[in-house]
Amino acid sequence: MFHRILILITFEFLTINSLLSQTIPQVNIPLVVTDGIRSRTLYFGLDPTATNGIDTHLDEMEQPPIPPSGIFDARFVGYDINIPELGEGLLRDYRNGNLYTQGQRMHELRYQVGSGTTITISWDLPSGVTGLLQDFYGGIVINKTMVGKDSQVVTNPGIINKLKITITYNLNGNLPPSAPILLQPVNGATNVSTFPLLKWTIVSGANFYHLQISKDSNFTQIVFNDSTLQSNTIEVQLQSNLKYFWRVRAKNVAGWGPSSSIWNFRTIVEAPPPPTLHSPPKGAIGISVPVEFKWFSVLSAENYTLFVDTTSNFSNPVFSMTLFDTTFIASSLLPGITYYWKVVANNFAGSSSSSEVWNFTTTTVSVNDIEFSPHKFTVYQNYPNPFNSKTIIAYHLANDSFTKFFIYDLQGREIVSNDLGYQNAGQYKLEIDFLSNKFSEDISSGIYFYKIEAGKYSDIKKMIYMK
Repeated sequence: MFHRILILITFEFLTINSLLSQTIPQVNIPLVVTDGIRSRTLYFGLDPTATNGIDTHLDEMEQPPIPPSGIFDARFVGYDINIPELGEGLLRDYRNGNLYTQGQRMHELRYQVGSGTTITISWDLPSGVTGLLQDFYGGIVINKTMVGKDSQVVTNPGIINKLKITITYNLNGNLPPSAPILLQPVNGATNVSTFPLLKWTIVSGANFYHLQISKDSNFTQIVFNDSTLQSNTIEVQLQSNLKYFWRVRAKNVAGWGPSSSIWNFRTIVEAPPPPTLHSPPKGAIGISVPVEFKWFSVLSAENYTLFVDTTSNFSNPVFSMTLFDTTFIASSLLPGITYYWKVVANNFAGSSSSSEVWNFTTTTVSVNDIEFSPHKFTVYQNYPNPFNSKTIIAYHLANDSFTKFFIYDLQGREIVSNDLGYQNAGQYKLEIDFLSNKFSEDISSGIYFYKIEAGKYSDIKKMIYMK
């Protein structure tokens, strides 16, 4: 298994290196071969650096041996045109020449059907390029002139499984360049630097490249547009956490060629800015326990870390807590103590600097010393909160009334309904035990809401259950 993985990794590395060093030839013409079920696009053409052999810088790569019959295949070979240097065959076959070539070049096409029964060969030759497609029996069965956009069907590929292609070039420099191939960032990449290096293949004979970067695939929100580039790489400055689309085309003496395919990538999320604190207010006194901390959300934050300390330099930590919400209720703080607190925002790119440091002093009154107003219906925050199993809910009835108690989950589903009966005006404390028989055994940790109804009055508060 180790050796197989090593081979795959090595092959991928070689493929990537091949792409990074690839050059698009000056004349690059596609030839599509299909058996009606599967198809393959081959390429042929001219370049000043091409030879009759295998030119790896032009992405000519020798193919594996021809597969057994019944498996579709199409490739250029050199068996019958005296070019043994092509070995087992190529998917790209270029000859020496340029945009001013006058003369003929020969290629040999070999194919076999898979699930289909015929072979169709299609082409779209540019101006100044014509061809002749012939069998190797002197053109008795197939003798097709190739001009412009056309095709040829081979009805008996079991017998005629290879054809000779003679291409006549009558070029005068008026052929625009082929489309570049985009290389990096790879299509669909994420976490790309906000100063990415964009790279595409060199197009042979190109004088300039035109790069466009947009926030949309229709290129109506273009953020970078430069048609004077002479290199196939450029570093640009972009915004963080945005999706960008890009394309490139090349220009030679004949004009601009077609654009490359459109690729996209998303830039990395930068570390978020520091949060702004909300409550307890800075310097507040008489804050009741448990204490609810609140701060404002930060757009690019994934979570927050709350720090609470009894010193302003945070040398005597009470606790630090990583949270996905912008609020937290601390039930472990003591009455009559001055606390300092701050919040840091986090995402996968890093952490923000600290928020401003605020302080507050808790009241000396505990939950057991709540002063109930005799003239007001009041439901108090449960204590402790968060809680592990048991918590106490205190409430005050201003009038005699029938009283009911409810608990709901985050989806608003009622999980507890308890008729407390007719109660006289006064203060009450209700102990809730999530591990009692009144609750389902599989009740999960999370946020719940409790509600108390007393006649025409009702109030709802949030509580946090942690197993």
